[in-house]
Amino acid sequence: MKCHFVDSRADFFSVLADKLGSEFVWESVSSGDHEQLIDCDVIVLGLPDSEQPEFATRQAVLQKVASNPAGVPVVAFLASHDRQMARTAMLTGAYDYWVETSPMEELRIILRRAAQFHELNRELQRLRVSGLELQDFVSLVGCDQKMRAMFCLASKVAATDATVLITGETGTGKEVLARAIHQASPRAKQPFVAVACSSLPETLIEAELFGHEKGAFTGATSSRRGRFEAAERGTIFLDEIGELSPALQVKLLRVLQERSFERLGSNQARTMEARVICATNRDLLTLVKTGQFRSDLFYRLNTIELALPPLRDRRDDVAMLAHSFLQTYKDKHKRPAQRICRAALSSLEEYEWPGNIRELQNVVERAVVICDGPEITVEHLPSQFASWQAAEAPNYSFEDEVKSFKRRLIQRVLCDNGNNKLQAARTLGIARSSLHRLIDDLEISVPERRVN
Repeated sequence: MKCHFVDSRADFFSVLADKLGSEFVWESVSSGDHEQLIDCDVIVLGLPDSEQPEFATRQAVLQKVASNPAGVPVVAFLASHDRQMARTAMLTGAYDYWVETSPMEELRIILRRAAQFHELNRELQRLRVSGLELQDFVSLVGCDQKMRAMFCLASKVAATDATVLITGETGTGKEVLARAIHQASPRAKQPFVAVACSSLPETLIEAELFGHEKGAFTGATSSRRGRFEAAERGTIFLDEIGELSPALQVKLLRVLQERSFERLGSNQARTMEARVICATNRDLLTLVKTGQFRSDLFYRLNTIELALPPLRDRRDDVAMLAHSFLQTYKDKHKRPAQRICRAALSSLEEYEWPGNIRELQNVVERAVVICDGPEITVEHLPSQFASWQAAEAPNYSFEDEVKSFKRRLIQRVLCDNGNNKLQAARTLGIARSSLHRLIDDLEISVPERRVN
């Protein structure tokens, strides 16, 4: 990771480099050397105490550097734990700050997150340049490795005509992903037609999908194209495919196999040229086992499965998503909010998000609308976040946040390994005795394993 520091203390940064190790490469640059300044992953700038005579000058430099056109994040180095100084640094434009008397591990985490944030911004810009809308992709990228692997697979699938099945809980962005695949495909200039299978009555959905001829049923006073015809050579997206009735499952299977269909009231076969992308929040394999979903249709749809993880399983992405939504809605509603305070971010990261990304999007939009200042606080969040007000107290520490992260990580790994502590320790890459010590220190309750 390449870090440029705008500071005259070369000896200090030399010692810092030795302590942090080879992961970070440090180089001193001038705030006026624009090209060299932004040729890095993170910019570091020292900010003296407000009583110092050079404070105003350094604050002006911070503001200038933080507004660099490449969007390289700036981490402010503070000489002491001063809440007002930290607030000043963030309001001036710093991505984050580090107090020089704090642990090295805290600095390592801050620098890594800043670099990841910069890389994600660059990736989003590349997507925008390629003709795709930023807001369509913001929920599809992040630090989570599963998410990035899924997005990599989606980009490969987009160039083909393969049928895609997108799975995930409600609000995880299934339609957004479907639209992204369409936009990245050779069919991008053709129509994208979305059909919510669960919102149409069973008596109407067949006519909606395949169309009908005049007189096909009572009220059919004229012929009408269905969604498959409207999609032409583009993409048809069938959302909540698990809600289709058995009779419609048979007809959809025939369309996929023969690439043709008939309007209601007609015997004329029409060619189906659209690509099919389906989505569901249900476990189709379980529905197949219980006889509620046809196995032959399931295997026809499941050529490529893209599983979107719930937001609670990608907590490291919450801050990035929240900031992205903040930028969108402050411009849309012309509101003054510029950033989200640490306590509010912590509360967002700890929340379970049953409504996933859609819920986060709504929470941030609400906060932007009611916030009258530059910073969103816990007070601007809905009532379920009120318990996090205490996080704004001066006693809230980095150690508390690290403990919370460790507790979540260990609980998740234990759950994934069926509460087998030996397997969990191997997954984490630590000794079993170390895991036991962490369980005790963090007061984690581990259910007893059942032995068959």
